[in-house]
Amino acid sequence: MEAKNPALIKIGETVLALVKHLLYWPLWWYSSGFLNTLRGTGRRIVGTWKSLALGIWLANIFRPMYGQYDFASRIISFFMRLVQVIFRMIIMVIMTVLILLIPIIYLALPVVTVWQLIIN
Repeated sequence: MEAKNPALIKIGETVLALVKHLLYWPLWWYSSGFLNTLRGTGRRIVGTWKSLALGIWLANIFRPMYGQYDFASRIISFFMRLVQVIFRMIIMVIMTVLILLIPIIYLALPVVTVWQLIIN
C-alpha cells in the first residue's frame, strides 16, 4: 500500500476550493452579495437622514427657539427652521442619489471589467 503525501493532499484541496470559489463567485455577486450591498445602501440612507437630523427639524418646525413665545420670535424661528429644512432636504436628495449609484456600479462592475478584458 502506498502512503499518501499530506502536502499533496492539502495542495489538491486548496486547488479544488479555489476552483469552487471561482465558479461560485458570479452567483454570489448577483445574489447574496447584491443583497448585502442593498442593505448597506439602505443603512447609508438612514444614516444620512439621522446625521442631518431631518426628523428632529421637521418635528420642531413650529416650536419657537430659545423658549421665546412672542409673535416675532415664533415667525423668526419658523423661517429659520424652514431654511434649515430646505437646505438639509437638498443635501439629503443629493446624498441619496449618490448613495443609490452604489448598487448600480456594483451590478455593472463585473460586466464592464469583462468587457474591458475582451476588447483589450
